[in-house]
Amino acid sequence: MIIKRYPVVAGAGIPMIRGNFEPTLFTPTATESLDDGASITWLKRNT
Repeated sequence: MIIKRYPVVAGAGIPMIRGNFEPTLFTPTATESLDDGASITWLKRNT
């Protein structure tokens, strides 16, 4: 999974994850910070 975050708070929109609540652990494998304040994090699902 890759998550890209922006330093912005927005209202209603498309949920990132839908469905039943089933906690899943992920481990960050890499992170990149961009000049515009955004950051990208790559995650691997723990098995």
